[in-house]
Amino acid sequence: LRCRLYSTSAKLHQVAIPTRCANSSRKVQRFPVPESVLQGMCLQPYVHNCQVTVHEAGHAYRFCIFFKRHHHLPLNPALSVGGSLFWGDATIMRLGEGSMW
Repeated sequence: LRCRLYSTSAKLHQVAIPTRCANSSRKVQRFPVPESVLQGMCLQPYVHNCQVTVHEAGHAYRFCIFFKRHHHLPLNPALSVGGSLFWGDATIMRLGEGSMW
């Protein structure tokens, strides 16, 4: 699976997120492992996630956002705008039609 990584240490870029399966069957869903691309695992070992739907020109686009947010993580200049500051990394992944990922 591919996603956009908004990292505190690099510019915005696309990365591949490793996946896990429940067993070796091809019919089993794959689940992303965003912990592998987000920094700060010692400080914050868990990852927040949320789903967002964007409606544009009669189409609905679904995205899953994985992020770490903690005031001891480095400031993320790409996600800090105006008076809002964001500390930590984030990834955005577009969800497939009819699937969870």
